[in-house]
Amino acid sequence: MSELKRKKVTLNSLREKKSRGERITSVGVYDAPMAAIADRVGFDLLINGNAGPMSLLGHPDPTTVTFEEQLYLTKAVSRVTKYALVVGHMPFMTYHASKDQAITNAGRMVSEGGAGSVKCEGNVRTAEYIAEIVSAGIPVMGHIGMQASRRVEQSGFGVKGRTAIDALEIVEGARAFVDAGVWGFILEQVPTELAAYLTRTLEVPIITLGGGCVNDGVYHISGDVVGYSAFPIPKNRGSFADVGTTIEEGLRMYRDESREGTYPSKESAFHMDADEYARFLKLVGEKPNDTAA
Repeated sequence: MSELKRKKVTLNSLREKKSRGERITSVGVYDAPMAAIADRVGFDLLINGNAGPMSLLGHPDPTTVTFEEQLYLTKAVSRVTKYALVVGHMPFMTYHASKDQAITNAGRMVSEGGAGSVKCEGNVRTAEYIAEIVSAGIPVMGHIGMQASRRVEQSGFGVKGRTAIDALEIVEGARAFVDAGVWGFILEQVPTELAAYLTRTLEVPIITLGGGCVNDGVYHISGDVVGYSAFPIPKNRGSFADVGTTIEEGLRMYRDESREGTYPSKESAFHMDADEYARFLKLVGEKPNDTAA
């Protein structure tokens, strides 16, 4: 993709894509190298979700991820991103205690983290905090369906909205978020029928993760896309490469050659000029035959 033809992605350009029926591309990125590669490839959205601190920092549970950790990773992503819209996730309990807390933390994700938008999980009960963030001039992307940091009240991970009542609850939450001012959604782990309904009836972009192809675009985690993660990759999401195996093989070869003393090679070693080496030995009180270079 030619950089001369590329423009910075904006909320307006995303809305225009939905209105034209043009697919929105997005990927989860959590560090500068991956973000730089993804931005060169060309995505509309680079999303720093809570899977980042889990995968890179070893958190087994998204509820233990701190705001400072999420902010730190968002900074890394935004520093190298030229074109995509960077979205910074708001971790568990970083916008739930009060409206002041919600605005302050969301503001930091933008002003310090460099995010173009924050992302908030929630439902009808969370919408009032979302509205406050939006009113402060901070763009918000909603996250509905399965929400990792709300798994307790949602009775665990897995597909959400399989029953009519559960699907209606998700729809009501989505509508409340739209009324609060979100510009779009990540819709995770829901039946494709529900994803299609929300895509058809809501004016904002609907991006699905495990919600079929009837949507405005899909979302996938970069580590899962290329096979680089500290955790097992969900089988239903698929991967397109296996760099983890390549990295493991490279590290094994390095370990073996380090152990055998064959790395680094003699050809790659640096050497002093012979006269300078002789002078050095004299300075340290050794004779040329006392040691071998």
